[in-house]
Amino acid sequence: MAKVALGSAREIRANWSKNVEFAPTQVVHPRSEREIVHHIARATAHGIGIRAMGAGHSFSAIAKPEGALLTLDHYRGLVHLDSDTGEVTLRAGTRLWEIGPMLAQHDRALEVMGDIDRQSIAGAVSTGTHGTGGRFTGVSGLVTGLKIVLANGDAVWADSEHNVKLFEAARLGLGALGIIVEVRLRTVPLYKLHRREYSAPLEETAARFLETSMEQDHQEFFFVPSGRRAVVRELNHVPAESSNRGMGRVRTSIESEVVGNGALALANRLVQAVPATKRPLSSAVSALMPAGEAVHFPYRLFVASRRTRFRECEMAIPASRFGEAFEALTRALEGSTRSLIFPLEVRRAAADDVWLSTASERDTVYIAAHNPLHAESDDYLHLVHDTLVAFEGRPHWGKMHWLRETELRELYPNFEQFVSVRDELDPDRLFSTPYLDSLLGG
Repeated sequence: MAKVALGSAREIRANWSKNVEFAPTQVVHPRSEREIVHHIARATAHGIGIRAMGAGHSFSAIAKPEGALLTLDHYRGLVHLDSDTGEVTLRAGTRLWEIGPMLAQHDRALEVMGDIDRQSIAGAVSTGTHGTGGRFTGVSGLVTGLKIVLANGDAVWADSEHNVKLFEAARLGLGALGIIVEVRLRTVPLYKLHRREYSAPLEETAARFLETSMEQDHQEFFFVPSGRRAVVRELNHVPAESSNRGMGRVRTSIESEVVGNGALALANRLVQAVPATKRPLSSAVSALMPAGEAVHFPYRLFVASRRTRFRECEMAIPASRFGEAFEALTRALEGSTRSLIFPLEVRRAAADDVWLSTASERDTVYIAAHNPLHAESDDYLHLVHDTLVAFEGRPHWGKMHWLRETELRELYPNFEQFVSVRDELDPDRLFSTPYLDSLLGG
């Protein structure tokens, strides 16, 4: 096979949160499916592994390569939008922030998004990115088809009627099955969101969350360790013709960048230096977190700015166990002497049928904990992780956790089926790494 030009390179040394360093033997930046096939063949011929990476926004080592690293930076954009079904097919490297405006031009939208939109669509699908909403699944649940290049170099289309087992596995495949090159998603007619943010007593908010998160289209809440109040965010669908409001550039900058990100960064550094300030600052940060109302397109209001870098652990627990899990967690946080006031985030998602989804076959509540980049220890994340593991917690695949194959196998009803597909498609582990093997077995 003739050598294919690689194009310009992006220097890649670590993930977004800087907690996972990369040292690939080679970094390649394909611009076409043909080039992707070529690089897989070259890795096979040289006897080295190859790992695909989207935007590098995972907090875990899920994308860390041991051999060649293939980025999707130059493989982005719209492939096709079906005017009859509304389904959209995108190149795998397309960033989430690019999808909303692209769909809006065709009067379509995604029905749900997470609150970070820096990821690639292939990365979001492969690691289980999700938003919030008791009637909505994660992004993998929106996938209706995909094209993936396998270890043997074949580019295969899979959906609910073609290569069905591959489809079921690759909808959330951790990059273990091949390199996704195209993703087809279900979309809905264009709408706007009415977002409302307000402060409320934490105990009452948590007690009613299973009820209120079904009444609102999308609801989540934030609270800080040792705090007594929650910041509740509610987003409801309204007609696309609704007038925009509450999204002035200056106001958005002040609320998100200065009050939100700025207050968090400053407060956490102060608490690290003077632990006695933890409780009063917890209350102060709760009061300063952005609040108010806005109406705009979903790609503007689902997402939130993340200028303060952090490390994150997120656990998915059965909704039926949320009450006891939340009580145990707040009790553990009260008993901790750790000097930290970074907010925890609580979200909700409907059960889905994706094999390795954290919401697979069960209605789910997510609890996410964040550790500032400058924190010297991740003991706090360990505390949250270990507390929620006791309540059948499944860790987000793209975030920090400390479970391995033995524990994960017990948490997923279709784990064995996934491993069987992996064994069939990649018996030589071209796409594997030590970290991935620790999750799925060698």
